[in-house]
Amino acid sequence: MEHTKELLSVPLASLVPSRFNVRRHAVGQVEELAALIEAQGLLHNLVVTEQEVGRGKSRKLKFAVAAGERRRRALLLLQQRGCLPKDHEVLCELVPPERALEVSLAENSGREAMHPADEFEAFKALIDEGQGVEDVAARFGVSVLTVQRRLKLSALSPKLLALYREDGINLDQLMALTLSDDHSVQERTWFDAQPWDRTPAALRRRLTAGEVEAAGSALVRFVGIEAYEVAGGVVRRDLFDDVQSRFLSDPALLERLATEKLGALAATVREEGWKWVEARLSVDSQALRQFARCEHASRQPTAAEQQELDALDRRAAELEQQAQALDDAPEWSPNEAEMIDLEEQDIAARRKAIHEALKTWMPEQQVHAGVIVTIGRDGDVEVMRGLVRDEDRKAVAAAVREKGAKAAKGAKEHRDPGDAGDDEGAPLMSMAAERRTPGCSEALTKRLAAHRTMALQAMLAQNTAVALASVVHVFVLRTFGADDPRRASALQVTPQLSGSVLEAAADDLKTGRAWQAVQQAKEGWRARLPAQQGDWFGWLIGLPQAELIDLLALCGALTVNALPGAGAAGSANAIAAALGLDMADWWEPTAEAYLNHVPKAQIVAVLKEAGPGLAGGGVEAMKKDALVQVAASRLAGTRWLPVPLRRLPD
Repeated sequence: MEHTKELLSVPLASLVPSRFNVRRHAVGQVEELAALIEAQGLLHNLVVTEQEVGRGKSRKLKFAVAAGERRRRALLLLQQRGCLPKDHEVLCELVPPERALEVSLAENSGREAMHPADEFEAFKALIDEGQGVEDVAARFGVSVLTVQRRLKLSALSPKLLALYREDGINLDQLMALTLSDDHSVQERTWFDAQPWDRTPAALRRRLTAGEVEAAGSALVRFVGIEAYEVAGGVVRRDLFDDVQSRFLSDPALLERLATEKLGALAATVREEGWKWVEARLSVDSQALRQFARCEHASRQPTAAEQQELDALDRRAAELEQQAQALDDAPEWSPNEAEMIDLEEQDIAARRKAIHEALKTWMPEQQVHAGVIVTIGRDGDVEVMRGLVRDEDRKAVAAAVREKGAKAAKGAKEHRDPGDAGDDEGAPLMSMAAERRTPGCSEALTKRLAAHRTMALQAMLAQNTAVALASVVHVFVLRTFGADDPRRASALQVTPQLSGSVLEAAADDLKTGRAWQAVQQAKEGWRARLPAQQGDWFGWLIGLPQAELIDLLALCGALTVNALPGAGAAGSANAIAAALGLDMADWWEPTAEAYLNHVPKAQIVAVLKEAGPGLAGGGVEAMKKDALVQVAASRLAGTRWLPVPLRRLPD
């Protein structure tokens, strides 16, 4: 069948949408197409039918676009921008209405899209001919980044591009492989990997093994990308990541630059008069537990500092109102919420910095204490002042006694008898580790603490509210920055189960009621778990929320470690108070648990304290073995507890 074409030039203003167009166009952008038409001209004619619009005298002849609606809208955009004259005419092919639907369907059928690899190579050819990246981007209506990405893909190994044309590798995998410019590395990364291990993420991991990802590195934020590059460091950039991830290929250089920068900052701190100053790239809570901390005073803020604090308070109140307004609004933008959140974080950080600057220490403290200068999680400098090493603790205690004696002497000489003034002999230091209770050896202190910890676990496993709060407390400490070991949590949510540590501290632990209660709870859940460990996650997903929280309470409880030296006395006491822990419900002063581990005089003192008449019958003259047996019998049921196990006063 032969079809003749009737071509005519139609004013752009006379072109209208057609009901015969089979493609339903969304009201989207035609920027790229407009740029192509401006650069190359209209390469394909529009297909139109005659259509009369209006009524009576206002009736006019228009031309409805059955094929080429996107081209029409792109031409209108160019005309609005002044790129085309108002009387611009478009070459069109006129068809009768009875053929319009068929022609529209034919134009949109039978097309084969250009393979993306062809597009990559075509863009490369344009650049090779001497056109600039910016020029190509403008002429094709795309961003400069899009052109750079296509050039990056065109530079991949020919073997991989051939595999892409055969659908042996997908575009996401190709984009991951562009992290290397070396064809042999690209090919080795792909062909040496198992088929199941060729995800884009896996390919990126192999290509960047041993490198430092800038996005999550406090070290990179501290040093700065520019300083690293100036020093000769190479940065690998992922053009296909929306945030264009960067990978630093020389970790040793990065650490050296960080050490040098940190050392320079530490040098200024040394001028404050501390006994020692150390620059460390990182400090964890375990390292901080080796130190005690000096008590510090806080000076009054200067006028400028107070003015800034007041301004921060005002701005925080404004942000709170904005956040509330967003919450109340029917619709809100995530970007707005994120901006508020980021500014609130900045305010919190600035407040913290000002309050840190207000801390002061006395010269008597500084001569025995030191400072660690390190890098915080956000890449800022953290200066931890007032740290005391083990070997300096006696010296600090001596300084405390000497200062107290001088203060007492001065008070006696200068105060009136009825005067009550400030205590100038205040402690210079507070120990991070718990002090040993008088009358208890270090081993007995640990033994008692192990039993108390076991009781905490047993009660915590039964109290989901406190268990959940305790677990959340761990993450709050980690998230909002607790660098003070005295504020550490008793829950080791790494997780690190503390059972073996507790058994080592108390060989009679398994005979206690708390141990048995915990084991019973564990066995109950163990019996419910699927036989195959690989099925556990799916089983947990299907578990009712109330039961899942019960299991969380047990698992969280099993991480509790309140032994001396764990640095979590404050957290453990808070959990015990929340649970209403009474160790008399879980522990008795039996021979194995207590009496064998203290001297005779202390056993007699215990009997006297536990109740009237318990110390009678000549107990003071008994030998130790006999005394232990008698005391164990008399103390049974009295609910007497040694000081380390007693409830804290409310």
